[in-house]
Amino acid sequence: MFALRTAAARAMPALAMRVAILPKAIVNPAFVARAGSVSTVRAFSNSPLAWNKTDKNLLTAIESEIKHEEEQGDEVPDYITEYLKSSPFEITNKVGSDEVTLTRKFGNEEIKIVFSVSDINSADDEEELDLEDDLEDNGHQGKESLSASGDDEEEGDDLESLTFPVRCLITITKPNAGSLSIDAVAQDGAFIVESISNIKDSALATTSTAEADWEKRGLYSGPPFAELDENLQVEFEKYLEERQIDGDLANFVPNYVFHKDQVEYTHWLKDLKAFVSAK
Repeated sequence: MFALRTAAARAMPALAMRVAILPKAIVNPAFVARAGSVSTVRAFSNSPLAWNKTDKNLLTAIESEIKHEEEQGDEVPDYITEYLKSSPFEITNKVGSDEVTLTRKFGNEEIKIVFSVSDINSADDEEELDLEDDLEDNGHQGKESLSASGDDEEEGDDLESLTFPVRCLITITKPNAGSLSIDAVAQDGAFIVESISNIKDSALATTSTAEADWEKRGLYSGPPFAELDENLQVEFEKYLEERQIDGDLANFVPNYVFHKDQVEYTHWLKDLKAFVSAK
């Protein structure tokens, strides 16, 4: 049987052979008739005219979205500006980077807090929509160089409910004593500590390479924070609050994530436009 099928195959053009062995129900007779002339089959996706049309349609859609975002404004909201003015933390925010870093000194300690913009995706759809509506009403009122003009206490109360969980890596380093590496979540105006690691090598604690992360995973991180003695939990939370890792910062973090996400999205759209429109 195999020899007979092989002999028949050799007598047919290559493309016709592939069509001939398909189930009869899906064979198109017209296609079989043309099988010997492959050059008559047009590759639609390779048509320059088609590509130009789709490119233009995509550019139109991108430009529409850019216009919408720019109409929302990219001013730094007053509550962000005011917090940074009064806070001991310095912020490092690089355009195009997913991470934001806060640093400060406290006595002989170096404190570093790192969080990610991508955590905005952890909010469910309903929370995110509420957050967008409320921030548009309350947040986009002034540039970074301007001071707040509304009722700070009332606005602060409103913003306290505008939150979604943001994971934070808090590192507290002392000279010749290593570092505490604290995994926590900023949510609902509070830091929820998950675990505390005591890392003797300060360089390892503050390095964020894949190799360093892998090495830190192998270190003992202590029991889950929630399983510690209740008094120990309370005293450690006070330890953080003394360093102003507190409710004000826990409110600031998700609100800053929301603002940076909007700015980064606009930059991303413009980069996408530049690539699609490049000749």
